[in-house]
Amino acid sequence: MNIYYDSEKECWYTASTDNYFFGSSKKRLSTDKPHSDHIAFPIVQHENKIGPLIGIMIARNKHNKIIGNGELFKRLQKQLQQYIGGIIIIFPPDNLQKDQLTGYIFCSTRNKWIKAITPLPNIVYNRVPFRKTEKQDVFQTAVSFLKEKGIPFFNSSFINKWDLYELFSEYPMLSEHLPKTSLLEEKENFVAFFLAYKNIYLKPAEGFKGKNIYRIRRENEHSISISTTEDTAFFSTLDELWNQYHQEWLDKNYLIQEEIDGALYNGSRYDFRLLVTFEENRHVLTGVGVRQSNQQDVTTHIPSGGKMLAYQDVQQKEHDLFFEKLVNHCGGVLTKKYGFIGEFSIDACVDKKGNYYLFEINAKPMLFDEDEIEEKRCQQLIKLFYKMTNFPFKNKTD
Repeated sequence: MNIYYDSEKECWYTASTDNYFFGSSKKRLSTDKPHSDHIAFPIVQHENKIGPLIGIMIARNKHNKIIGNGELFKRLQKQLQQYIGGIIIIFPPDNLQKDQLTGYIFCSTRNKWIKAITPLPNIVYNRVPFRKTEKQDVFQTAVSFLKEKGIPFFNSSFINKWDLYELFSEYPMLSEHLPKTSLLEEKENFVAFFLAYKNIYLKPAEGFKGKNIYRIRRENEHSISISTTEDTAFFSTLDELWNQYHQEWLDKNYLIQEEIDGALYNGSRYDFRLLVTFEENRHVLTGVGVRQSNQQDVTTHIPSGGKMLAYQDVQQKEHDLFFEKLVNHCGGVLTKKYGFIGEFSIDACVDKKGNYYLFEINAKPMLFDEDEIEEKRCQQLIKLFYKMTNFPFKNKTD
């Protein structure tokens, strides 16, 4: 069946004369005959409810503009329409009100975002793109409000790299795959770590997309190199290097990590980006992206000059077995610590000796460049939305 939105009156209604409730509202949905200027959305009817109404929490930027991963949200809405139906509304935390919210819905038939007021949603997925937003009172108030209302809220926060290291260190199956890592606290532990491992990385504990990462290597007895994705500088002593960079590192809460001698493909190192989603009571591998260093070899991130490889180019039975063992265990540990995690990504690699390493977990996975991975991702998320809102999932082609 369809549900209609009247932009002028800012209200939802159905052409059916039956009693239906929309979203988390306890009020009966209005009935009316549809008009040509009203927007129709396919929706699922289950008992006396219609939906699901899926909220995706995003944020505002410094110019007060709504910001988030619009391409993912559009794709999810389009795919919802290809199944039985449902509506996704994106909104910043301050738009939650007592019994409604104001946000934006992507209208597939008109190929544009429309501003809309809806009842409170059946579920909310946290896609707030800024760590600083999650630390603000308005976000914390919104999370408390949703909990009060009994509305499921998942992927509750970004994950700090040091917190993750400490958490995974408690689990033997995960700790054996962690590179040696330390929190940078003072010059002494920086020097000790460098002397122990010779080649190291410095990473911000709350960094993203491979930004502000430094690689430091002992080139010879009188030369130490420090590289970013942009350039490389050389110093004669650790003291000189420390004096140049320590203020930024200490101000921004950096980690020190041993450099892993990664496996090569056609002469350049590569690593894995694993997309993990929740399905049928366990976390499953949804897709494997492979990224290879290209223009520089500090990181393999595509925005920093890395390139994409097909997983088939480097696939091995050992890789598959490691991924299968890793993803559900990670998902269980993360959920126990942070609350339910519906999807996440893992940065991992294999070294030249065949040892596997886990670098990072991202609770807000960005778009994968592989279209087939994004397609499957949306299918998995939609199934999850239906499952968590108790609406029956059925493909139109079934």
